Amino acid sequence: MSFKSLISGIPDIKDMDVDKEKENILEFCEIGRDILTHPRYEEMKEYNHHGDVSCHFHTLFVAYITYKTCLHTDCNTVEATRAAMLHDFYLYNWHIVKHDELHAFYHPKEALKNAEHYFGRLSDLQRDMILAHMWPMHLTPPRSAEGMILTAADKICASFDFMKVSEKFIPIYNKINEVVSGYENN
Repeated sequence: MSFKSLISGIPDIKDMDVDKEKENILEFCEIGRDILTHPRYEEMKEYNHHGDVSCHFHTLFVAYITYKTCLHTDCNTVEATRAAMLHDFYLYNWHIVKHDELHAFYHPKEALKNAEHYFGRLSDLQRDMILAHMWPMHLTPPRSAEGMILTAADKICASFDFMKVSEKFIPIYNKINEVVSGYENN
């Protein structure tokens, strides 16, 4: 499968209607139920990621695009979606907290460390996806189609965040949060 065919499978966010997406949203939430309901995951709402877009919003946007893209490929949708949900699980305000490395290089390692601390050892596929999602800024590209999808989705969603276009994802984001709230109340 070529990179071009993977990219062409990425869904157009402006065509996502909450009513048409209900089944996908429910499946997406079930795939990551343990992640989405974890209090440390909810903490990501407190951290701005790109401009005024929270890390939680951005991560779910990327994860949902990854999920939707994988549905139309031979990729492992469950592993890819879970890795995408955790790709920015670094749990600090990168605008304030500084490290010896630039955030772009540091945060994938921190996200993986946190993911494995709270959710157990990840598969090699998931580990690679999280560590390589900043390619081509990092020199090592993802080793899988799932990793390429996550990487592309991350770049597209980040661009949308900066261009103020990601607001089109808000209805789906709100529905995801509604489903997750239902889990917490049961």
